[in-house]
Amino acid sequence: MAKCFHKALSIAGALLLLFPLFLLPPAAAQQAAPGLSNRMAEAPVKISGIPYQPMNRRDPFLNPLELKKTQKPEQDEELSLGLPPPGIAGTYIAQAVLQGTSVRKSGRTAIVRGTDGRAYFLKEGDRLFDGYLKTIQVDSITLVRETKMRSGKTLTQDVTKRLRTP
Repeated sequence: MAKCFHKALSIAGALLLLFPLFLLPPAAAQQAAPGLSNRMAEAPVKISGIPYQPMNRRDPFLNPLELKKTQKPEQDEELSLGLPPPGIAGTYIAQAVLQGTSVRKSGRTAIVRGTDGRAYFLKEGDRLFDGYLKTIQVDSITLVRETKMRSGKTLTQDVTKRLRTP
């Protein structure tokens, strides 16, 4: 029986010792911030530890796959051609309008209206501001639009202009 009594005393003693600890934190919080009602005061977050300095080495804590995803690929931009000169040499291919074609023994000629409203007689190989005339058919012409990129590449695109739209 004595053993049971000692066990009961030790359990009761432990509970008596721990009981004030359960009551202390709320009372201490109310004493620390008497002006606040139902709000908790937030302490500023302090970063502890030593900051990592790589010394020209890769950071072992960074995932290289995540870095690759966040980097934006460099886009190859179109270079500016500057101010267009007057006449057909300053007409963009998109602004040129096919007015007619002429077929002779000496060759074919395309009649193209420029941005200034005038009609120009073009042969194969004649230049416009952003390209040249590639071929002349009976009812259409094919122009090649050249785009110069910042990387040095030249992209080409065939543009067909027709007399009558089907």
